[in-house]
Amino acid sequence: MKRIFLLSLLFLFSSVISVYGYEEVEVKDGGALRGKVKVTGNIPKDEVVKVTKDKSHCGETLPREKYIIAPDGGVKNAVIVIEGITKGKAIPRTEVIIDNKHCAFQPHVQIAVKGQTLVIKNNDPMLHNTHIYLNKKTVYNFALPRTGMEIKKPINKTGLMEVECDAHDWMKGYLYVTDHPYITCLLYTSDAADE
Repeated sequence: MKRIFLLSLLFLFSSVISVYGYEEVEVKDGGALRGKVKVTGNIPKDEVVKVTKDKSHCGETLPREKYIIAPDGGVKNAVIVIEGITKGKAIPRTEVIIDNKHCAFQPHVQIAVKGQTLVIKNNDPMLHNTHIYLNKKTVYNFALPRTGMEIKKPINKTGLMEVECDAHDWMKGYLYVTDHPYITCLLYTSDAADE
């Protein structure tokens, strides 16, 4: 069960950062990363956190989202990364969005590729301060005081980043960034197909 600790972030492979960088090349007959991660044995229950401020909007309690596991053991937010990739398909040009919504980060676990653009949004009617750490060092620190506000920044570091809100200490999320696009985040639960 300790392996599931990374808030349902279960790495099947660890990424290796290429010393020489990633090279985009034409890929013919490429495949797709698919899968399902399941817990066996006792299925842990997710924790509940007490809301300490802005209760009129956030409520009294919220799920921690440390364990999002379906009754059949399907784990949501498991990240799969293929290691040792130095060239291959093009890096996606889509924006990577983390939304402060209903007093939580949505999605709770997000993946990205170095070179994409990160968009932090605030859809709540109060101040959020989204603070992103890599190895306990600040990568970005955004104050978003108004509803509908968004900030865009380039993603230029790789690794597992922790996302926190300095204004609401229970808000936690994760951003896993690689230097190649051979990564996926599984959304599997018993009522949702895998991605």
